[in-house]
Amino acid sequence: MVRNAFSDQMKEIEDMINKMSEMCVKSLKNSITAFITNDIELAKVVRDWDDEIDLMEMEIEEKCISFMARQQPVASDLREIITMIKIISKLEKVGDMASRIAKITINSEQNILRSKNGSILTIMDEILENMLKNSILSFGNRDLELAKKTYREDSKIDELYKVLCRDMTLKMIENPKIISEATDFLVVGTYLERVGNLCGSIGDRVAFMITGERLKEEEFDKLLNKATKKLEN
Repeated sequence: MVRNAFSDQMKEIEDMINKMSEMCVKSLKNSITAFITNDIELAKVVRDWDDEIDLMEMEIEEKCISFMARQQPVASDLREIITMIKIISKLEKVGDMASRIAKITINSEQNILRSKNGSILTIMDEILENMLKNSILSFGNRDLELAKKTYREDSKIDELYKVLCRDMTLKMIENPKIISEATDFLVVGTYLERVGNLCGSIGDRVAFMITGERLKEEEFDKLLNKATKKLEN
């Protein structure tokens, strides 16, 4: 009976996290759409959503802390609750990134560069939406392989960000008049790259919840072993 009550409360918190993640996905998607199409009104909506996402984080965190105080969970359950707190912290930051992108759209002038060069941002956004959805799905299903996949996908965003930086740098060299417009692109790209890190970090935390080991540590060990073998050769 006690365990059933525990499971019900955990399910309630997970449902709240799912709702928060869905809002973050929508916010991120709309922030990029608003930037590329110069849709000021949509950008304002995204900016205002950030407050709602912040409130959701506080509400979920309070529930988690209250839950720990009342239930005094065992080690494995405690790890799940701490993972929940970590996840909502990452999601709140995703909301922040979307809001910052929206503010660039609101505060900048009409940008011709956006409509002609927005495809790479759209590709980054699509990958990030899937990463975000999969990271939360891996948590809900306790799916280690999906968590690992999400963690590894961050490298795709890193590579696309490098392409964006090279492309915008070349455009600024060819035409110094577009430096301001190209800078907007670079800043938005930086925010998306940060979202990739956040999604990968959720995957890492989920893996830790399941196995008790961090993917970052596993990755570091592989690099260390590789470097050691090179030295031995």
